[in-house]
Amino acid sequence: MSGYNHLEQLDNIDILDLPYVERDLNFAQKVSLSFLLYGDEHSSATYILQKLLVLHRANETDWRHSDILSQYAKSKPQSWRKYLVEALCIIGARQVLRKLGLRWQELRLHYLPHIGAISLHIHPLLKSLYMICEELSLAQSGRMVQSIREKASSGEPLRFYEPAYLEIFMLDWLTRRLIRLGDINANGSDVQLLIEHLKFNELHTQATLLVDTVNSNATESSDLAPTSLCPNRESFASAKPNVGDSGLAKGSSSPAASALPQRAKNAIQLSRANAGIALIINQQKFHQNVSDDLKMYLPPVELLPRHGTDVDKQRLTDVFSALGYKVEPHDNVDHFAMLEHIRQACERSLLHDSLVVFVLSHGFEEAVYCSNSIALRISDIENVLCSYDNLYNKPKLLIIQACQQKDKKNNALPFKINASTKSPGQHLNMLRAMSTVPGFAALRHTHTGSWFIQCLCDAIAEHADSHHILDILTIVINNVANKLGKKNETMVSCICVTLRQHVYFPHSSAAELQLPRSI
Repeated sequence: MSGYNHLEQLDNIDILDLPYVERDLNFAQKVSLSFLLYGDEHSSATYILQKLLVLHRANETDWRHSDILSQYAKSKPQSWRKYLVEALCIIGARQVLRKLGLRWQELRLHYLPHIGAISLHIHPLLKSLYMICEELSLAQSGRMVQSIREKASSGEPLRFYEPAYLEIFMLDWLTRRLIRLGDINANGSDVQLLIEHLKFNELHTQATLLVDTVNSNATESSDLAPTSLCPNRESFASAKPNVGDSGLAKGSSSPAASALPQRAKNAIQLSRANAGIALIINQQKFHQNVSDDLKMYLPPVELLPRHGTDVDKQRLTDVFSALGYKVEPHDNVDHFAMLEHIRQACERSLLHDSLVVFVLSHGFEEAVYCSNSIALRISDIENVLCSYDNLYNKPKLLIIQACQQKDKKNNALPFKINASTKSPGQHLNMLRAMSTVPGFAALRHTHTGSWFIQCLCDAIAEHADSHHILDILTIVINNVANKLGKKNETMVSCICVTLRQHVYFPHSSAAELQLPRSI
């Protein structure tokens, strides 16, 4: 080893070697390498961002033969080798380094890839940001993408939905000036948006890394050096931004929106462009064709068809589509399919603002029936929604249109599912709205739909632009309670809520939502 000099070995790396180097990199490594090499220049970051988006859509053969490294070498003919080798060290591409004739132990001592705030050639903030990308879980990355997207006040959001490649989103934020690296010493940098998000989500180690990177590299004499990024240990732990500052995207700034009543500042404002999924489980017909091991869960009396439920489904589709939700209706599904639809919606909600699940069916106290007459506990459905990390701190709305009577003669044994939660905190930001209070029937007209769902749609259509969700549901409860059936039937709806803030639906015009109508 005494005769080895890695600096001399760098000169032996030829630009013709780079296509072979690139073939040995997987796509995730190419993303990380591109971020480290191209991220510190605005035009370069824009170029490589588009390049990566194209490669992501390509097949493996195409991205294995990409020319990212060759293009980089041509852009920096005198210095590309030292930048490339340091970047390969940072991402831990040991096999590639060995093929280039370089020794990992020597490189590790020279470049210190494991120390986030220190770099030789790569911009120090790019190195720190890369390390944060590596440390965050998929759910944490998704929450960061969501948070920054909602705080961005200009420009179209990136049409990319895989937070596993968080560096791609970082490149987008750099090109849109949401974050700034400053010069090679981090003078003029601005990563406060990320620091606030990390602190608010109790990712103090990652927030400290950014603070230390800026403060250890910025020169004291520079007027551009940040002055607000060095809190003491006590204030750092408690310096969470207020909930409003870290909430979801603000409402539309159009003239029509500005004329609306003022929304509360410290509230979650669901964005129209990214509202989320509205899953509708619509049970209209029922059967009892189940396997022998499931017959113990069947009710003794066959369940009648629910005429009028399709009217509810269509109205919900119209109203929530107009709010920006991706409405996904499913008719007459058994208990396995119903749970699968709910779980898939949860998994696909990583980058959405919220999730709404509607269950329209027969039921009894604390349970709803599926199309095969198997009942599920409502609390189990709620536990499924609360068990997904990617829905943590997001509003989860479970809307149940079903009778809740205590009819022991026809009550079935609910099918038990594995849907437990580990801590009370998982149940935050959950809202359950029931068509009726426990022990009573939920009234439904066979031609005009159910009282509760139709009143809910009317209230959203009239008040979504100005009232938060709990106020809207209060209006619904009042309107349902004021109704009187032909035989003097009455009904009272109810809600159970653990929302931490007011939540506002996205803005939408009354014309899109359809004006309220009486039943």
